[in-house]
Amino acid sequence: MKHFVALVGAGLIIASCATISPRVRIENRLVEFGFSEERADCLADEMDERLERSDLEAVADFIGNLNAASSPGETLDALLGIDNPRAAAVIARAGIACAF
Repeated sequence: MKHFVALVGAGLIIASCATISPRVRIENRLVEFGFSEERADCLADEMDERLERSDLEAVADFIGNLNAASSPGETLDALLGIDNPRAAAVIARAGIACAF
């Protein structure tokens, strides 16, 4: 019985991770990257207002790749990896809007 409860609990945790919104993933990854929670929330809100879900998912993946980089070369590769001009422009605008 204990194993069943543990298995169900693990399944629920996995399911909840799969349903985390791209906006929340962006905020969490920005905090992991070193932004304050307030700044990460602002940036994620700005991007959420201006981007479609698929673009938000791409940005979350992009930030995850930056977080996973373990060398300057990998960081540069990750920075060059965003192939979405609209998302790049929104990221820049969000950075400016949340800087003040």
